Amino acid sequence: MNENRKELIKAVLLSFKITTYDFEEIRGTTVTLYKFRPQIGVRVSRIRGLKDELAATLCVPSVRIIAPMEDGSVGIEVPNKDREVLQMSDILNSWEYQNTVMELPCAIGRTVTNEIFMADLAEMPHLLVAGATGQGKSVGLNVILMSLLHKKTPDELRLVLIDPKKVELNLYSKIESSYLASPVITEPEDAEQKLQSVCDLMDERYELLSSVGVRNIKEYNAIPIVEKLPYVVVVIDEYGDLVMTSGKQMERAICRIAQKARAVGIHMIISTQRPSATIVTGNIKANFPTRIAFRTTTGTDSRVILDQTGAERLTGKGDMIFFSGADTTRIQCAYVTLDEVNETCNDINERYADHKSTIILKEQEEQQVYVHEVRLTAPIHRFTKAAAFIVADQDAVSEAWVKVNTKLDFMDARRVFNQLIELGIVESCKSPHHVPNSQFRRVLMHNKDEISRLIDKFS
Repeated sequence: MNENRKELIKAVLLSFKITTYDFEEIRGTTVTLYKFRPQIGVRVSRIRGLKDELAATLCVPSVRIIAPMEDGSVGIEVPNKDREVLQMSDILNSWEYQNTVMELPCAIGRTVTNEIFMADLAEMPHLLVAGATGQGKSVGLNVILMSLLHKKTPDELRLVLIDPKKVELNLYSKIESSYLASPVITEPEDAEQKLQSVCDLMDERYELLSSVGVRNIKEYNAIPIVEKLPYVVVVIDEYGDLVMTSGKQMERAICRIAQKARAVGIHMIISTQRPSATIVTGNIKANFPTRIAFRTTTGTDSRVILDQTGAERLTGKGDMIFFSGADTTRIQCAYVTLDEVNETCNDINERYADHKSTIILKEQEEQQVYVHEVRLTAPIHRFTKAAAFIVADQDAVSEAWVKVNTKLDFMDARRVFNQLIELGIVESCKSPHHVPNSQFRRVLMHNKDEISRLIDKFS
């Protein structure tokens, strides 16, 4: 059948007057790669435009054309009729994984040329995983976690697991006493506090590195007389849900960690099934240069993740594109069952039953909560809701800022600003966090639906 496909591809190319040489066929677990070199004078853009013709001739939903490849040839990736399941054990028992020198090896799967694909999380330094529902994101996270757990001891690696769905990462609660820096977090409020604790740990580690005159965790751990610092990996499954409930604060905390934490051995892996521009914002993309795209529903979603189309043409079931900088690699992700994860966690629990892990994340001190009581001195102003929506995107505002950005006159701007304070959207001078004599006040509410409900309640 593959021989027939090879001849069919040649026939389609010849029908469009594209002559080739060095035609090669490489069968992978999910797709077969057909490599060839076009004759001089053939425009590569003409070959790229034949996706639909080739797919129709080969009787497959879609093909992916890579032109040009690293060696200058053109590649056509065609889905296999009978795909093979790539077991996690094949990856863990491979020579590449057993003999790797990577700090945080992520053994993900096999490329279309059947090579074991591994990447170092310490070099990425953070990873964004995205794709439509049911395309293999959660299995992919388990594969990465398993490859880390099989290579690192609890003294070398600690995990912070945030799982808003409450079902995907709960299996790892068995290794809480050894690898986990805290219990598996399921509530958005707890997630926000834990990310703040990670920020505090990051600042402490920077001070520690500065005190001994080194630049990163690798240099620090090479000093013979110091206690070695473990790597910390923060994993967030369904980041989009956290953003929808916690808003900008969650994104700001994640971006702060992503910007600075690499040197002190703190790395992040975030996953989302909603790869829209409102979830995967410019800030997230700038701080997560390494990304994995599983199959997406549209080319627009693919562009959000990879800055290019292609993910919508994947075949699903772990078929993915690994994006690092400008390079993309198509990979079939390994498959790990929940039973295998459970068995690994039980083995770890037995092996490190007597292990005493040091506490690396400090609990946030509970501060006295200031409860604002709404007391309006006048009916809701007609411009208050519109101004509140503008203010919601800021961290702090002043009366002058409101006047300029809402284009209200002096009297209306003052009334609206005072009403935002009375409603509790902007902090009052009675707040314990208010800075005396400061013109700027912190914005306390960022969720526009919540703001709308509050204003409608008092209208």
